[in-house]
Amino acid sequence: MPMKRLRLVVPLLLLCLSLLFALGRMGGGALPIPRVAERTTSAPPRLGQAPQFVPDESLAGPFAIVSSVSREGGLSVDTLHKDQALAFFHAYYRPCEDMPTGWTGNHATCDEGSTSDAFRTAVLQRINYFRAMAGVPADIVFDDELNQKAQKAALMISVNGRLSHAPDESWQCYSLEGAQGARSSNLYLEVHSCVAIDGFMQDAGSGNEHVPHRRWLLNPRTMTMGIGDIPPTPGYPAASVLWVFGAASAERPQTRDNFFAWPPPGYVPYVVVYPRWSFSYDGADFSQASVAMSYEGREVPLTLLPVADGYGENTIVWEPHISLERPAADQWYTVRVRDVVIGGIVYQFTYVVILFDPY
Repeated sequence: MPMKRLRLVVPLLLLCLSLLFALGRMGGGALPIPRVAERTTSAPPRLGQAPQFVPDESLAGPFAIVSSVSREGGLSVDTLHKDQALAFFHAYYRPCEDMPTGWTGNHATCDEGSTSDAFRTAVLQRINYFRAMAGVPADIVFDDELNQKAQKAALMISVNGRLSHAPDESWQCYSLEGAQGARSSNLYLEVHSCVAIDGFMQDAGSGNEHVPHRRWLLNPRTMTMGIGDIPPTPGYPAASVLWVFGAASAERPQTRDNFFAWPPPGYVPYVVVYPRWSFSYDGADFSQASVAMSYEGREVPLTLLPVADGYGENTIVWEPHISLERPAADQWYTVRVRDVVIGGIVYQFTYVVILFDPY
């Protein structure tokens, strides 16, 4: 894939970066429910295990595969230009900060309510921010039916103070729609709003070493999602539910690169770079793959994490032993992913990630 020429002050630096990037690019409603007793929690935030894909409407709710669709008109950004990555961060990531939910529901009456249009728009912007930075179609829209079911699932999680992709009728404020939402979504307890979207991207904790929530959020084929958010209220924790099994395209849409990675190649604000780095390629075999990183000519120690397929596109994950504190200057990391088997052929990928301070 041809590369755009970079206009940098130092020609030699330009040449090195361009060569590295070139190497990395290959050509009905529920019955009324009695009031629930107020409860208190002091548990730390908990990220639920990621759902496995089950396109069965009786279990996961409505799902559609679109055989032919144009994926144009979404957000895009050229991460090879720092000024564009900086402007994009302030335009599409930051607006969600401190945005009130406008929630209209009530725990005591099992009313899931809804959140404001402005709030949902801000959350959607953050989702599409991450997707555009990763180079996958950033044209996700929220579906009203999925929003409602995700909202019911979020209420169930908040009222009961626990996480499950398979809640049953013993749960307070149980509904079939809420159960469908729980089965089809990324789940968070004690966290809501855009902080939950960041949490899905970070994918911290034991059991998430293969970053499954991140992979569903960035899945190139996904076209629609649904969002449910319950803010914290006295006696009840916050909850967030992101329906990730919405309509999807049967064919893999065009992406900026054949692969996608997080953090992606190019300039990336350090605040959205997390301890776990990932590299995804549809149908790739990573069982024998390895990863190496370097910084200023020196090897970066890292821990390669177990490979697990079945969550979006196949992915390899590692944890580099680096500081993710605010950098005093731009930090250039070269990433090499080796021995990736695709269609029986072994490939090597090389790209550069540049961490910078956007404030």
